[in-house]
Amino acid sequence: MKPEISIITVGVDDLERAFAFYRALFDIADDQIGAGEDHVAFFFDDKFSFVLFPRDQIAQTAGKPESLEGTPGFVLSHKAESPEAVDAILERVLVAGGLIITPGTESEWGYSAYFEDSEGNVWEVMASPKPN
Repeated sequence: MKPEISIITVGVDDLERAFAFYRALFDIADDQIGAGEDHVAFFFDDKFSFVLFPRDQIAQTAGKPESLEGTPGFVLSHKAESPEAVDAILERVLVAGGLIITPGTESEWGYSAYFEDSEGNVWEVMASPKPN
């Protein structure tokens, strides 16, 4: 895997407060910001996004029952070329001594999986859905 960080997802305790902070900090147009009930995404270009996500939900993504000390406060996301590439990366994770948190799964966002490195840091590996 040649890592290319496509998304950095940061865990926050107060989504509104964090959004106000980063909105004031980043020099970005309103049409480059997307929001839902549980997240805010800043789309800087076609290759990089910065996402705010509730810390307790990041804990769930990381396979932890709740956000405790030692729970990762961020998720690094790598965009792979295809679902097959995602699965190949997961095989390498196991060989390297990592742990698969969530195997490759299809969703509305594409095909993705989560893994933990040898130090407990969480990565998402994803492949975008193919255009119709």
